[in-house]
Amino acid sequence: MLQITRQTEYAIRGLQELARRNDQAPVQLKLIAGSCMVSEAFLAKIFQMLAQAEVVRSHRGVKGGFSLGRPAEEISLRDIVEICEGGIMLNHCLRKVDPCQDAESCAVAQVWRDAQDALTGALDKTTLADVL
Repeated sequence: MLQITRQTEYAIRGLQELARRNDQAPVQLKLIAGSCMVSEAFLAKIFQMLAQAEVVRSHRGVKGGFSLGRPAEEISLRDIVEICEGGIMLNHCLRKVDPCQDAESCAVAQVWRDAQDALTGALDKTTLADVL
């Protein structure tokens, strides 16, 4: 079964909460986790990855927390999925590293490419702002 993990689901939910609050003031992780009904510890790990990718900004101090690293209109669902999942690959034959030797002549490989292109295209054109 091909499935997006909870990590990605929670990342999207957390980012939606940040985008909804769009008041430029950092939001404490505890508030985001509570609003999303997600474990604060797990969300902290996710937001660390998102901060490394500059999707969110981390603010230290008493009034610290997180804010979006760029406007919601500039954050695609593909960005989020690739950060959390480490890329998108529907089948091993589509790998760039050590690809299948039969990928060029295999009729099924083209179906996988088309399906992957459709998925990444849908995720690319859908932004965080679109899913608010």
